[in-house]
Amino acid sequence: GGWPARRALKRAAAAASARAHAQGPGRRRGGGGVRCGQVGPRRSRQAANPIHAEMAHARRPLSQFLSSTFAKVLFGSCLVFALFGGGCWQVFNFPDDPSNALLDFVMSVVFILFIVEIVLNVLVDRAYLFSFFFFMDMLGSASMIFEISFILGPAGEINHNETAVDPVIMRTARVAKTAARAGRFLKLTKCVQFIGRRGADGNDKRRADTAKTLSHKLMLTLSTKVSLLTIILVIIVPVFQIGQYPEEDLSMKAWGQRLEDSYMRAYHDLQEDPLKEQSDIFAESVNDMRAFYSSVNYFPYLLEGYGESVMVDGRLARIPGAGLLHGEPVPVRLQNVMKLEVSECTVQRDNCQGETKAAIFFNFASSKRLEAGLEMSMSCFVIFVMGVLTSDLNQTIDRLVVKPLERMLSMVREVTSTILNLVQAGDSTESTQLEDIEDITPDETELLERVFDKLSKISSIALQENVVNAKDMEHMSDEAKGVIVDMMNMGGDKRGGGGAIDSSAAEVSGGPAVAAVASLPCPEQVVNSWNFDVLQFSDSALEQVALHIFFDSRVGQQTGSKFTEVNIFTAFFEVVMAAYQDQPYHNRMHAVDILHTCYRLLCLTAGERWASDVEQYGLLIAAMCHDMGHMGKTNPFLVETGHDLALRYNDASPLENMHCSSLFKVCTSANTNVFKSLNTDQFKIARRTCVATILHTDNAHHFEMVKDINKAYEINSETCDKQAQTLAVSGTSWLTQYLDDVIKKDTILYLELFLHFSDVSNPLKPFPVCQAWAWRVLDEFFAQGDEEKRLGIPVGMLNDRDKINKPGSQHGFINFLVAPLVFGAVKIFPTLHPLATQMASNLRDWRDIWVEEVKPDSEAVEKKDVDVQKVADAAEELRKRSEEPPEPPAPPADLKKRMSRRG
Repeated sequence: GGWPARRALKRAAAAASARAHAQGPGRRRGGGGVRCGQVGPRRSRQAANPIHAEMAHARRPLSQFLSSTFAKVLFGSCLVFALFGGGCWQVFNFPDDPSNALLDFVMSVVFILFIVEIVLNVLVDRAYLFSFFFFMDMLGSASMIFEISFILGPAGEINHNETAVDPVIMRTARVAKTAARAGRFLKLTKCVQFIGRRGADGNDKRRADTAKTLSHKLMLTLSTKVSLLTIILVIIVPVFQIGQYPEEDLSMKAWGQRLEDSYMRAYHDLQEDPLKEQSDIFAESVNDMRAFYSSVNYFPYLLEGYGESVMVDGRLARIPGAGLLHGEPVPVRLQNVMKLEVSECTVQRDNCQGETKAAIFFNFASSKRLEAGLEMSMSCFVIFVMGVLTSDLNQTIDRLVVKPLERMLSMVREVTSTILNLVQAGDSTESTQLEDIEDITPDETELLERVFDKLSKISSIALQENVVNAKDMEHMSDEAKGVIVDMMNMGGDKRGGGGAIDSSAAEVSGGPAVAAVASLPCPEQVVNSWNFDVLQFSDSALEQVALHIFFDSRVGQQTGSKFTEVNIFTAFFEVVMAAYQDQPYHNRMHAVDILHTCYRLLCLTAGERWASDVEQYGLLIAAMCHDMGHMGKTNPFLVETGHDLALRYNDASPLENMHCSSLFKVCTSANTNVFKSLNTDQFKIARRTCVATILHTDNAHHFEMVKDINKAYEINSETCDKQAQTLAVSGTSWLTQYLDDVIKKDTILYLELFLHFSDVSNPLKPFPVCQAWAWRVLDEFFAQGDEEKRLGIPVGMLNDRDKINKPGSQHGFINFLVAPLVFGAVKIFPTLHPLATQMASNLRDWRDIWVEEVKPDSEAVEKKDVDVQKVADAAEELRKRSEEPPEPPAPPADLKKRMSRRG
């Protein structure tokens, strides 16, 4: 029956657990024919798949060979020789003949054995192919070509003061290979130790650590150990490079040039004095060179092409000096020789004419031997550190994972064994399927997999007698199905479906096929520059410029021409312009000026790459309408006087809220609705853009925006600087990382920046334009100051015409308000750096006018000059970042010292 069997299983499991606690997990159980550790039907699986069994049988001899002591010693010796063979040849200074031939032979054999080892591992272990160890072995084997002289090795060749292929990198790869293999051997050893000590810890208390807790502890410990390893390697490894020959040493080239010059001077000296038979000028330079290199471990030992006997005007004379080096030691290995040829022969002579050049031969034996010794020491140190850390990591894993896992697996074996015995006793068919298996030693992962596979089968056996599956129900009668459904609460799946919602936006009709503006009031290149001055044009001319920007320009073809019609926009433009009052500053010309500035910013920053067409369209509409209805008074004035706008908008940006409201009121009429062709989603985006950008033209948000822009740059400074350097090299390339990770992450911030940036951009224009707008804004301020005096309320600091110096006010406006915003914007958008440069120039011009008008004392002038220079320096730094490629690294300081000693 089902219920008695289920109760028997529960009792058996409880009894097994109690006995395991009392006796320990390693005790053998009797009866049933199942031994502890036999947890998978390996024999039956192999019998069921004879192809796998045959392949395993064929691989067994190869596997036995790889695991033999002979193979371990052979391949280990090859690895050691590959790491240290070339270095030993160098340290012991073996002569080229015949040692190089022997070295090449051994290195070739090692290379072949490495390839053989890789092939054997691929054949034996299917998991090895394309694993970490496979790639490490491939890299280490490939590095052998840099040790064999007839391939790419350095032995037997004279150096020519050029950077040759350095085997240090590939030797480091072989060090990593050694560490990887050491970790592999330790892993195998760990498995053997685990199997060998099964049941040895029977009296340990079973831990309550869950998998989550174990994982947390393991990751924390591993992170700490790896960090420690990295710190040690970063601090200690560079020490082994101290004694190596400086590869960028230019002193040898300098001495070659000096010797050639000295030889030429000696030759001319003999020409000038026909009675003179010998000149010692060259010998003095040779002695100076010997003294120069007396303090280092490499030195010249041979001069070629500097013959001591020379024909001067038909007579034989002497220029001694070459023989002074004849007593210097000669290297026995050619790779320790550095040959430096002069660039040209200033005196045509034997061994120095045409393609044949005079040369200096340097002996680098001591330096190269020291270098080889340090490389070997570094390899040993890295292997030692990795070995120690690997051992420590294995002990940590053993303590946190393996031992708790051993106790858990021992308990699983005990419970499994008991349940197997019960099931085998009750079902002879199943006992045949689960009978005795081979005595095997699986690793931890396979062991767990097979144990739980076994328990899953046992559970299926226990539940199969009481649960009817869907397949069984298909063959039942309706009455039987009814009983099952009613009694067992079994029913079919209830699934529902839903239709997909089409959220695609409607297509917007295209713009006019012909240009909206037949002819501009000025050349198009002027419109597409910062030299465009709206103050020089009539209202009708400004309307033509606006139409060009919205329809015919590069930006307009993606915005206005797609989203509205010329007649609707023209009507809209006329209504908006009529809403602007005749104020000195906040007037129709200011509106078109800001529209033009936003247009230029979008062009210079490739706005189409990071802002959608609708967002660009919304920004241009907002720029044109951002001050409509402005009455020439500031927000603080409206709040102070209790104006209706301040009451309506609760003192929060009353002017800006009014501008937004006025814009969308104009659009309530179909004849002037420039958003009419947009669908619902597009209109939401356009409205959000207009509202956000216009509200942020309130200067109350200025310093918050500066802070946001600077924060955005600091977070992404590397990417922004990389973009600037890319533009310095290519001029037009935009990095995907820059667009995706910086600009597109906060598009609305940069749209708000562009409108506010444009609204305070007068100091960034050519100085005549800058000055004209400055006088206008001050006239508007002064008019408000007159009204404040009339009302008897506090007069704004910039509003009192009797106290303010006009050029001085511009200095403070640029230095404290505009410059921080501009510098932050240019850091994000490097193509805007010319505006920062123009701003610095304008600030200096304002300083000069101030000095001329005020005649201040020297202390006041000095303070202004400090501010002016600080802005100029910051602008110049941003210009260099965007226009000049990075400079190459400076020459080593020790070279400068050695060359200075020559004088």
